[in-house]
Amino acid sequence: MGKYGMSTAPRTGQTPSQATISKLSKAMGDPTKTFYGRSLGRAPDGGAPADYSKGWRFLPPDVQMPKGSADGDGACCADPPYTLHEIMKDQTHYTVGDRSSPIKVTGFGVKVKKAMKDLHNSNGNNPKAQKVIDEAYHQLVLAPQIKAQEKELARQNEAKELEYATLKMRVIELEKSTSPISISTDRSWSKYAILGIGVVIFLIILRRRA
Repeated sequence: MGKYGMSTAPRTGQTPSQATISKLSKAMGDPTKTFYGRSLGRAPDGGAPADYSKGWRFLPPDVQMPKGSADGDGACCADPPYTLHEIMKDQTHYTVGDRSSPIKVTGFGVKVKKAMKDLHNSNGNNPKAQKVIDEAYHQLVLAPQIKAQEKELARQNEAKELEYATLKMRVIELEKSTSPISISTDRSWSKYAILGIGVVIFLIILRRRA
């Protein structure tokens, strides 16, 4: 016994009552949204804490897609178009231009979302899942850019070929327009020469007869 008749032996462990557990839960808050009672506000990927496990942080930076760009299954997006993340996460709609219409689920989006979750579960160490993300980015962003560059290059080459063909035709026209003049001039001089020779011969004959 200790002083004042109180026991100094350590207290044995006791299971907290349900009321105590309830009070602690209220004080700590939702574990997906708080950290020791302090609100997180945003998850490490910048989104909602409840969405952190979906692996959105493994997507490339979000951008506004160009007007007329296609979604995951090749259909044209609404105007104004969706963002890259909206397309990759299957947040497009069945009715083009109507964002209040039902969400259109595509095989493309299903694969991307599964890859995002697989990357989260492996802490980013999943080459197969990463390849799905990379290929999706190539399909939506890189491939259209490459196609546009090739189209512009072809247009420039076509313009140069047309310019060359036009110049060539102009040269041919100039050659045709100058050739008859030259031939005509040569023939005129030939006529005068023959006439001159004939006059000289005629004069010689006259002098001999005289």
